[in-house]
Amino acid sequence: MALSFDQFLDQLTGSGLLSADDVSSALSALPNDQQPQDGEQLARELVKQKKLTKFQAEQIYGGKGKSLTLGNYVILDKLGQGGMGMVLKAEHKRMKRLVALKVMSPAAVKTPDSLKRFHREVEAAAKLRHPNIVAADDADEAKGTHFLVMEYVEGSDLSVLVKKHGPLPVEQAVKCIIQAARGLEFAHEQGVIHRDIKPANLLIDAKGTVKILDMGLARIDDSVGGSSEGAGLTSTGTIMGTVDYMSPEQAMDTKHADARSDIYSLGCSLYYLLTGKCLYDGDTIMKKLMAHRESPIPELSGECGVRSGEQDHGVMPSTPHSAPPTLNSVFKRMVAKKPEDRPQTMTQVIAELERCLSGGSATVVYERSGSSTTNATANGASGSGKELQDFLRQISGGDSATATSGKASGTVVSPSSGEAETIISSADGAGTDPRTDQTLTFEQDAQRSGEPRSVSPRTVRGLTHPGSPKRTLKWLVGSIAAVVVVLLAVM
Repeated sequence: MALSFDQFLDQLTGSGLLSADDVSSALSALPNDQQPQDGEQLARELVKQKKLTKFQAEQIYGGKGKSLTLGNYVILDKLGQGGMGMVLKAEHKRMKRLVALKVMSPAAVKTPDSLKRFHREVEAAAKLRHPNIVAADDADEAKGTHFLVMEYVEGSDLSVLVKKHGPLPVEQAVKCIIQAARGLEFAHEQGVIHRDIKPANLLIDAKGTVKILDMGLARIDDSVGGSSEGAGLTSTGTIMGTVDYMSPEQAMDTKHADARSDIYSLGCSLYYLLTGKCLYDGDTIMKKLMAHRESPIPELSGECGVRSGEQDHGVMPSTPHSAPPTLNSVFKRMVAKKPEDRPQTMTQVIAELERCLSGGSATVVYERSGSSTTNATANGASGSGKELQDFLRQISGGDSATATSGKASGTVVSPSSGEAETIISSADGAGTDPRTDQTLTFEQDAQRSGEPRSVSPRTVRGLTHPGSPKRTLKWLVGSIAAVVVVLLAVM
C-alpha cells in the first residue's frame, strides 16, 4: 500500500529516529521542483541524504518503525537470519559505536529450551575475550525481545568468500585455520566447546584477521563453572551442529563432544577452504553422517587454492598449486574417525600447522600419560606452548628473562657455558600451562640466588641438567676423600 507524505512522516516520527523538525531541515535545501510529493519519494530522499538507511526506510514504510530501536541501540541493517532469530547491525544511541545484535525470534522465546540455549550462549560468550573470537559486550531484553550485543566485524565469512572467489591459496587457508585454532584454544582453556565450527562461522575482516562467530551450540564444561542443566539441553538422539562439519562422535552423542570434536570440524573447514567442497558428499543427512563415520578420508592432493580476481579481505590471488604432503598428513590426523587418533589439543594443531608453513616436518609424536599429552617435536624440544617457545628462544640467546606459565612463575637463569637448563618448579610450586597441560617451572641454582629450590614431581622431558662445574668438583673431592678413608681402614 502506497503511503502519502504525511503518513510516512507520522511513521518516521513515531519510530523515534527523526523528528518533524529534522525532516524539515533535511528538505529545506531542496528546490521546490525536487521536494518529495509522497511517502516513497520522501523515503528515497532521506536515504540519499543518509538520514536513514535503506533497511530503516523499508521498515518504516512497512509500518515497523517502532522495531528499529532496542534499548540503547538503533537498528541500521539486517546482517543475517537463522532458525532462532536474526543478526542486525546497530548503533549505540549515545556512544555511536557500531555493534551486531543477535536477536531471538518471538517464536523461539516461547520455547523454554530455545530461551535456555540463548542464555547459555550468553554465558559462554561472557567467558571469551580473545582477538580471534567475536566479542560479546552485553545481553539485554527490550520490548519482550531478548538480544546479545556483539562486536561488529566489517568483512565476510569464509564460506561466502570461497563461494565468491573460489578456494583460497594454501598458505592463506592455513593461516586462517591457525587463527581460528588460536581462538578455539582459548575457548577450550575456559571450558567452552564450540560444537559448530564451519567456514560460515569464521569471519575475516579487511585486515585478514579471522574471528570465530556464534557460540549458540557451545557446551560449557561443568568443571569450570558450567551447569549440568545447560548440558542437558541437547538430549539423547538430538543432532546439534552442521552435518557437513560434524565429527562422528558428536553425531552419536552431542552432549559429550569435546575439544577434539572442534578439531575435527576445523579440519573439515580446512578442506573446504582449499577445495571449495565439503569433505563428504551425500544427498541425505544420514548418508553424510555415515560417510563421516565410515568413508575413507580424502587426500588433500591435486590443485588446491585455485582462485581468481583481485585482492579481497587480505587474501591475495593465487595460481594453481597442490597442498604439500606435510599439510595433507596434518589434515588427515585432524579428521581421523576416532578422537584418540587426532591431535588432542588445539595447541598441538597450531604447532603442526605452523611447521607446515615454515617448511618443517609435520611429524609429531604424542606421548600420553594419564589425562595429559606431551607434544614432542622433531627437534627434541618438548612442549609447544608459547611460553616454552619464548623460553627456548631466550636461552638460545643467553638472555635472562621472567616467564610465567599458568599460575606459577620463575626466573629464567642463563646457563653457564656447557650447561643445559632444567625446568623444575619455582618457589610457589609447579604451574600447569593450560594449553599443553605441561608443568613449566624454572630451576635457580641455590648458590647463585640464595633461595631454596623446590623440585616438581613432573618435569618437561627433553631438557637435561648435567650439573654445574662447582658441584662436579665437590663430588670429585668427596669421592677421593671417601677412598682415602677406606684405604686407611684397611691398613
